[in-house]
Amino acid sequence: MKVCNVISRTAANQESLRPHHQILPTLTSWRASPRIRLQVLCRSGGRGSRKAFKPKEYKVSDGTQHLGSALGELTSRKFPGPPPESGSPLRILPIGGLGEIGMNCMMVGCYDRYIVIDAGLMFPDFQDLGMQKILPDTSFLHQWRDKIEAVVITHGHEDHIGALPWVVPALDPSTPIYASSFVMRLVQRRLTEFSLFNEQRFKTFEMNTPFQAGPFQVEPVRVTHSIPDCCGLILRSDHGTIVHTGDWKIDETPVDGLEFDRTTFEKLSKENVVLMMSDSTNVLSPGRTPSEKIVEQSLIEKVLKYQGKGRVLVTQFASNLHRLHSVKQAADAAGRKICFVGMSLNHYLEAAWKDGRAPIDPKEVIQPNEIDGYDPNKVLIVTTGSQAEPRAALSLAAREASHQLKLMPSDLVLYSAKVIPGNEPRVVRMLNSIAAQGPKVVQGRSDNLHVSGHAYQDELTELLRLVKPQHFLPVHGEYSFLCEHARLAQETAGIRNCSVIKNGTMLGVQQLMSRDTVSTGSAAKVVGEVDLVNFYNDGNKGTGTAQDMALAERTTLAFEGVVVVALDVYRSGGGGNLRCRCRLTTRGMWIDSGKLLEELHKVSDGVVSRLPFDSSLGVVERQVIDAVKKACKTYNSRIPEVICIAHENDPRAAHIPQVAAVKRKSMPSEQFQQRSGYADASQRAAESKASEVSQSQTSTFSTSGSSDGGSTGSSITRRLIEARKMAKSAQSRPKDLGESSSTSGPPSQILPEGVLERRRSMNPREQLSSENDPDYG
Repeated sequence: MKVCNVISRTAANQESLRPHHQILPTLTSWRASPRIRLQVLCRSGGRGSRKAFKPKEYKVSDGTQHLGSALGELTSRKFPGPPPESGSPLRILPIGGLGEIGMNCMMVGCYDRYIVIDAGLMFPDFQDLGMQKILPDTSFLHQWRDKIEAVVITHGHEDHIGALPWVVPALDPSTPIYASSFVMRLVQRRLTEFSLFNEQRFKTFEMNTPFQAGPFQVEPVRVTHSIPDCCGLILRSDHGTIVHTGDWKIDETPVDGLEFDRTTFEKLSKENVVLMMSDSTNVLSPGRTPSEKIVEQSLIEKVLKYQGKGRVLVTQFASNLHRLHSVKQAADAAGRKICFVGMSLNHYLEAAWKDGRAPIDPKEVIQPNEIDGYDPNKVLIVTTGSQAEPRAALSLAAREASHQLKLMPSDLVLYSAKVIPGNEPRVVRMLNSIAAQGPKVVQGRSDNLHVSGHAYQDELTELLRLVKPQHFLPVHGEYSFLCEHARLAQETAGIRNCSVIKNGTMLGVQQLMSRDTVSTGSAAKVVGEVDLVNFYNDGNKGTGTAQDMALAERTTLAFEGVVVVALDVYRSGGGGNLRCRCRLTTRGMWIDSGKLLEELHKVSDGVVSRLPFDSSLGVVERQVIDAVKKACKTYNSRIPEVICIAHENDPRAAHIPQVAAVKRKSMPSEQFQQRSGYADASQRAAESKASEVSQSQTSTFSTSGSSDGGSTGSSITRRLIEARKMAKSAQSRPKDLGESSSTSGPPSQILPEGVLERRRSMNPREQLSSENDPDYG
């Protein structure tokens, strides 16, 4: 024990352990409380010896395990657009991000040479059951990787870098990837987890320093956003200049002091920009985006007002390092220590610290297991889970399932984030659960706890007027957002030539004016299309298309339920129909106190009993599946997923269906039925009808006075009766399931060599041997 060492600390270290000394006044209390003893021993190194928290590194994949079918060629798809050396020289092919929020990925080229701008993912909606990521069409990128000469990343959000673990393997191993210094830190960490990072391939650029990427000279230009080190791109070529803004807003007072580069954008108006592409996320919002400084002031005010009342919790997007700067200012103003609960917060802080951009020194952040040792009025907790992700810290705490964070009735929860569309129901449920445990929840636009990182209408118009492009293409947004952005450009910025396209549509662009020609028409037109597919990842190694990941089946199971039917099939060797013993269960269905199960049992038995004795197990399963689905639809208007597994009750009868199939192929059906005694339901129905006709004709002819009619009728009657007798004698059906053929004794003819072995090999279940069945065969 280190009791003496702990109690005899120097004054400096005792000051650092002040929270523990408040609960450890005497040695008696030390011995009486094992919990206190454990806390103090864990902190025996003192504040000065604490090292910065380093998130644990782990491997998600060996570089290929996570790919699934992401690189497989679904079909041989022709590359869209005109031949390489003809048509419009500048070409745009969005792979993702147009008509949706997220999954930003775009091919920009000059004739047949392309670069890829961004490689983002999209988070799934509620109907994509079991999925965690939606990825762009990496199979298309892989098929045409010889045309892609570089990848350029605009900033470090997941909707711009999240798909790199799948896009990087899709490209040629020599294709370089360019990003700014902070973004490259994030990329390095992510790709190291997937065993894909290669220092020679990944290159860092500086703002306003041009570099060559494929056919373009690329100049990054600084923009402001909700994450540091964001840039727009100026792509210069012999055929004109293209501007891509990335995600942006104009923050006049950014917390990191790095302002939006108006000067460079204004200079572009003199270059006669051919095409400009701009972020459309907030095009429906009038006015200008508020500055992050407003959030900083609001946080300071609310934290100071809560002094002496308990802990303060702030939930935010983990990547919003500017918000962490505001949180740090509020904590310092109130004399509170900051604690991170959520691994992703540490990941982003670690990357920012290595790049010299961290708003907080990692050594000053206390760990979750140390919270109990501090005065609640001296702690400010930052958590992940603003979107109520099931495994995020705040979401777990709301369900009282977190080992790191236990909510207290005296807590104040500040919701410093935006609810992403589609997440509203689960976020509301999470906040309700938090409120039910006692904490006060502060959320609302009027509280100024969040500002967007995307430009509003006035900023969008201002940038269009600064650049004055010949043609405008709105990007990054729902299709209605793109249309509204094009209308805004035409009506408020005077851009006459605007296009709105979707993913997979290639736009060809050329100069409106040159030294030799003057054109008054549009500078851009659609020159080709390709059908793209999304890929899905389940959060682990499962990656594939919607069909590969069985999304339709998952939806059926979730909304319709599942029925599992197990059948023991009984065959009578001499002919007749099948019999079965049925075992049946359901999941996720209303069974009406067992009445539905009874109905399904009757349906299954009835279907099997109408099948001929030599029907294959596959036919039995298909017939039962169809019948059970129809019965469920009739009973409660549901069409569940039905799984039917049929097997032979007697393995020695397993050869019958295959033998019957071979005979059907080798001889006419009429001859086969006559030789095998086969008679299906329709044949028996015909015989029954023939019997009825014969009886009626017999009675008719017996009362007739015509001698000719009588002799003719007697002849027909005799033939019908003889046919019926022959059919009955040929069937020789057993009386119950246990009976076999009516014949006994050894076969009259020796079977060819190998017949029994082939029959045993066709047995789908456990084969019998001479040890446990001497009479086999």
